[in-house]
Amino acid sequence: MEKSILKQYDITRSFLLMGAEKITEENADIIPNGYPNSLRWQLGHVYVSLEFFAFRLAREDVHIPEGYNEMFARGTSPEDWTTEPPKVEELKKLLSEQKDRLSNTFEGRLDEELSEPFQAGPFQLDTIGEVILFALHHESEHIGVIKGLKCGIKGQ
Repeated sequence: MEKSILKQYDITRSFLLMGAEKITEENADIIPNGYPNSLRWQLGHVYVSLEFFAFRLAREDVHIPEGYNEMFARGTSPEDWTTEPPKVEELKKLLSEQKDRLSNTFEGRLDEELSEPFQAGPFQLDTIGEVILFALHHESEHIGVIKGLKCGIKGQ
């Protein structure tokens, strides 16, 4: 089962990266009507979220560049940024490296208990595998938002 979970995560992140191929500096910061954020924000948010869900909750080294939490954490908005955001290519590179780091760090450990359970809404997550599956769900939602943003940008 563990191989299936890590494979599914690899597939999900690969789909995210394929969807990110057409994100450029020119379209990364457009916020279409009806959307609260941009393509660049989506990429940064997925990166920061996985660092929290998987690495921080498992008490592993967290690799979040300076300023990323302030720009990409839940509840943030590009409209509130006061510093220059990272380039799209930097975000794509970080997301690609993170995919490999996740597999390398957690292979053989998905049944390992978290030091403290994580509450995801009404659900309690107790193991690294449960947190990774939750992160996979979260990332899949953002892949859908990225698709919607691209359609909204084309329609402007």
